[in-house]
Amino acid sequence: MKEQIELLVKLQEEDREADRLKWQIRQGPERIRVLGKELQTIEEDIEADERRIQDLKKSQRQYEADIEDGLAHTRKSRGRLMNIKNNREYRALLKEIEETKKENTAKEDMILSCLEELEGLNEELETKGKSLIAMQDRIKSEETTINKEVARFQEELSDMEKSRKNLIQTIDSRLLAKYKQIKARSGGIAIALVYNATCSECHLSIPPQMYNELQKQDTLKLCPHCQRILYWKKAEAAA
Repeated sequence: MKEQIELLVKLQEEDREADRLKWQIRQGPERIRVLGKELQTIEEDIEADERRIQDLKKSQRQYEADIEDGLAHTRKSRGRLMNIKNNREYRALLKEIEETKKENTAKEDMILSCLEELEGLNEELETKGKSLIAMQDRIKSEETTINKEVARFQEELSDMEKSRKNLIQTIDSRLLAKYKQIKARSGGIAIALVYNATCSECHLSIPPQMYNELQKQDTLKLCPHCQRILYWKKAEAAA
């Protein structure tokens, strides 16, 4: 029984290592996806800035056209002043000319505001463009590294599965079935080391009589608390 338990312990170690390798393999594409998400964020920021720049340029052109219309209207109104004989109409036309001037001044301010924002956006766009290139280079490099790591993990996993297959053939079929059953219901851990009369998994004390019997290593013992298979080592070996 001692030898069989030791084989189960080895099997559990290999199973846990295989689980770790499988997790690492699954993480490869996820790590690449996260990098792609970072790249997408920068690209979306750049696209938003480019759309804003186009909107500002469109607004600038519209303000400039409105100003030209206002100037043309003012010139036309000044020409009409010479032909007006009514004082009330004359004052009304002067007021209209003044309002057009104010509107043009306001639109000139808006053009200046557009130009200031455009200047800031173009500077940001240049910075973000450099960040985008740097991120693309980083992703290319990290993808290469990640893919190499995943390939290495897959190779290690393949070797481990071959080793596991050979190991399983040396374990009693009933004991192996018990191991699989406990593993399935106990979070992947079917075997627990007993150290100082305490189960290493549930951290509860083993009854004294069971602990004494366990040290003989001639029968299968299950933890009375977590129902895992127990194995014992001398204090020095366990430490």
